[in-house]
Amino acid sequence: FYSKWMHSAKTSLGAFCSGGTVANITALWIARNRLLKADGNFKGIAAQGLVAGMLHYGYKGLAVLISERGHYSLGKSVDLLGIGRENLIGIKTSADNKVDVDAMREKALELEAQGIKVMAIIGVAGTTETGNIDPLEDMANLAQEINCHFHVDAAWGGATLLSNTHRHLLKGIEHADSITIDAHKQMYVPMGAGLVLFKDPAATDAIEHHAEYILRKGSKDLGSHTLEGSRPGMAMLVHACLRVIGRKGYEMLIDRSIKKARYFAGLIKADEDFELISEPELCLLTYRYVPKQIKNAIAQADAQTRLDIFAALNRFTASMQKRQRESGRSFVSRTRLTPVQYDNQPTVVFRVVLANPLTSGAILKEILEEQKELAQTDPVFKKYLRKYM
Repeated sequence: FYSKWMHSAKTSLGAFCSGGTVANITALWIARNRLLKADGNFKGIAAQGLVAGMLHYGYKGLAVLISERGHYSLGKSVDLLGIGRENLIGIKTSADNKVDVDAMREKALELEAQGIKVMAIIGVAGTTETGNIDPLEDMANLAQEINCHFHVDAAWGGATLLSNTHRHLLKGIEHADSITIDAHKQMYVPMGAGLVLFKDPAATDAIEHHAEYILRKGSKDLGSHTLEGSRPGMAMLVHACLRVIGRKGYEMLIDRSIKKARYFAGLIKADEDFELISEPELCLLTYRYVPKQIKNAIAQADAQTRLDIFAALNRFTASMQKRQRESGRSFVSRTRLTPVQYDNQPTVVFRVVLANPLTSGAILKEILEEQKELAQTDPVFKKYLRKYM
């Protein structure tokens, strides 16, 4: 397969992009153009536009279905492609931050009954907030059922395929019509190295465009199947890393980062003043500092008091994260989730990415100790939470 198609000047199995955003845009651009392809008197969306395509095929609208954990770049994608941000429909996730495929199926059938065509469904292989992977095999089956494009946004988790130990986590990705991977994440190259890959060598024909001045014998138009024309030579950095680090090196890096995340999760669970919010599937996890007395207060509180404590914990977590960053000793980011244990309310949590091979177990212990120390002097804690102790 690769011997036949890899160096074909007439087709493309993928492209380097400036990042995951352009990769996702490209994948959905091709999905849209293949859906609204030339047919009879209709010359195709590329020639006659979105409105003409919808009228020809009898669609009242187009939609893209995605997990509620989907990356914000997908909102940009549907905006640019004329589909509309309201038609990028987020589907609820289960407690493990994976999309509910049954709910996605129900939404697809509901849209179909309204005359709205599901153009694509998107599986996330490594959510930005928690690193969880959607049930890709079930999603591939759903895409086949409803006859739509199946894209996998594996910007974060795609490189996990280089690990023989953990590649099973992405089972089903082989059925995707297109995949986004960011080499500047788990492949450790500098920023600006996104990739979009396609299963069908003819997929990019849907966006093919040529510049007349390039069409000559022996030439290759590098912009013929891509959104970007001129691009930096990031392919060389990826090639160099593959040669220097190698498949085994990447496997070691990925395996160690996942092992480290599980170790850190164990430290958090072993301390009664911390609370693990999301179990690590890749090398990401989320957690909070919630003293045991506060946990007890939440368990015994009435509905309004629970909400008051939740709001205070959000302010406290944000305050502590900011103070830890400003202290200059270590850095832990933060994000917002809607975990079940907090009644699905917006919840500010610490977010940790353990991809740095130099981060040791001792450092992880020190981070928790530092957070405990910061909590003792935190002004938000004193003002809003101390009274519940």
